[in-house]
Amino acid sequence: MLNSSRSALGRFLLALALCLSLPLAAQTESGPVADPPGRVGRLGQIEGEVTFRPQREATADPATANWPLSSGAVLETGADGRAEAWIGSIALRLGQASRLEFTALDDRQALLDLTAGRFALSVMDAEQVADLRLRSPDGQVRFTAAGRYRLDVLADRSELTVFAGSASIEHDGGNTQLAAGKRATLFADGNLRIDEAGRPDAFDRWVAERENATVASAARSHVSPGMTGFQDLDTYGDWNNNSDYGAVWFPRAVASDWAPYRFGRWAWIAPWGWTWIDAAPWGFAPFHYGRWVMLGGRWAWVPGQRSIRPVYAPALVAWIGNPGWSVSFGFGAAPAVGWFPLAPREVFVPYFRFSPAFIWRLNIAHVHDVTIIERAVRGGPPPRFAFRDSPQAVTVIPAQKLREGRPIGARDFQRIERRDLERAPASAGRDWLAPTAEARRPWAEARPGQPGAPGLAGPSGRPGPERRDDIRSSPAPFAAAPNRRDGPAAALTPRQPWTGNRQPEPMPPRESRDMPHPAATAGARQSPATPAQAPYPAPSQRMERGDRPAPPSANLPGAPTPAIRRDDAFQRPAAGMPNAQPSRPQPAPEMRPSREIMRPAPQPDEGRSFRRAEPEAPRPAMRGPEVSRDRERGSREQSDSSDRPGRGDPSGGGRGGERGSRWDR
Repeated sequence: MLNSSRSALGRFLLALALCLSLPLAAQTESGPVADPPGRVGRLGQIEGEVTFRPQREATADPATANWPLSSGAVLETGADGRAEAWIGSIALRLGQASRLEFTALDDRQALLDLTAGRFALSVMDAEQVADLRLRSPDGQVRFTAAGRYRLDVLADRSELTVFAGSASIEHDGGNTQLAAGKRATLFADGNLRIDEAGRPDAFDRWVAERENATVASAARSHVSPGMTGFQDLDTYGDWNNNSDYGAVWFPRAVASDWAPYRFGRWAWIAPWGWTWIDAAPWGFAPFHYGRWVMLGGRWAWVPGQRSIRPVYAPALVAWIGNPGWSVSFGFGAAPAVGWFPLAPREVFVPYFRFSPAFIWRLNIAHVHDVTIIERAVRGGPPPRFAFRDSPQAVTVIPAQKLREGRPIGARDFQRIERRDLERAPASAGRDWLAPTAEARRPWAEARPGQPGAPGLAGPSGRPGPERRDDIRSSPAPFAAAPNRRDGPAAALTPRQPWTGNRQPEPMPPRESRDMPHPAATAGARQSPATPAQAPYPAPSQRMERGDRPAPPSANLPGAPTPAIRRDDAFQRPAAGMPNAQPSRPQPAPEMRPSREIMRPAPQPDEGRSFRRAEPEAPRPAMRGPEVSRDRERGSREQSDSSDRPGRGDPSGGGRGGERGSRWDR
């Protein structure tokens, strides 16, 4: 009796210690229970030349859509490349000749370093900005509201534009708040200037188009905004409510032999191990969160109970096969491996190391009974999964094909009959599926529409990722917006991110927003002996409509200030963007600069062609030596012979009348 009481007390203390260890284990950063991050990014849209590195020192490979992004990943675009990535409901979009590094991306922080090019950030939910930081070589940006932001890194400065929302800039000169409709220029010497946001260029328009295309209004009501990859679900599927599972999503336009985790590839990605990379353009969220179920003969995805931040999983599947299991394929018998999707209320037990808290957070949205999770973790007899023996759900391929990470198409898997699946051995672990070097790298052939990949069509009906003609014909990086990015382009010569150790150079005693632009005010930095420039430029040298002149304080003393157009601000963010800046009214036509205003007014003494505008004004008196002699001669002739006709009559043919008409002509 005493022994049984001691045994019961020991079990109680063990359970109590396990419960108390859950929060501690979840916070552990090193040691045997170190958990992989529960939050990752996703590489979505790819246009043109885009390369990817899993780590900074790794070799760059062609990027693959639906590749997960974690700490250390680097994205680079070529001269005709654009890329779109997601972290939850945060959209990251890279322009041409740009480089973005995911310096830290885990459950606690998201630190992004843009070291070259141009970058757009769209934040749809304010709760996701608390741990988000964006660094350039000249400063660090924190975001205080949802909105749309743009960062450009040039060779000598960085420019942050806030189209909607607000941001806080940490730089060598201190901390500066930036509101919507403003642009901050951080120079390499530590100085800062604030002015109005400029006109939208081709990159801004592309960002607006992508925002409108990824506003998933229906999906946001069923899944958490922290679930990475849900933005494409409304475009490629339909939502419905089920009495057993709640909200479910049905994919549209899938093949008759389609099954979850069937068309794509396996890749070995640290620290998770084997990770599924789906070939469908919507294929991220349904394969790393939730479960799958057959409803009415159709596959439906069940996102599960809504949570603040769902936990990412490499692939929610169970495995069959061992080194001694062989299957007959079209080329002959070979060692095989198979897998199938997990159904609702089934526990996912990963092969990587995890803490009790991690496995609980990973499954609690679908398995509400904690004892079932504990039983699955402890091991014992394997459970009987719902799709274990279903030929519609199980995918079987040669084991070597999985180890090499090759794309899986319609001809690469083998359909196994139910009676054979019932005799198939359970998975004996994946140590015998050691990955090759190719399985650790993205493959260009894995893109939809490329050789070796399934022929999946994009939104426009064309296979493969969309690519715009204006991108293909772009002559050089930043050529589409010379009015906004008039400095030397950084191209792919990245600069080191800002660390806060550089000291700013002495600044002149003036307000920061009136600080002259280094490129636009080169003449203002010359010595006093430099002669002043001409007050008005030649017509061929006048500024175009979109060019931005220097602020008034940057002009030379006594030089006139060119008129500034203020109707070139970005008019509005895309639909659904909060805190949109209202559009500014355009100035009246008479207030716009014109060539007539800049031309000096003519003077009356410039020539005979000048005439007054008053037609009824009296004729001015004619003065001059020739007119005086004519008048004296006319008076003398009139006194000698006053009866001679026409001599003194102004309307006749006298010489005085002739002279007057000649001056009038």
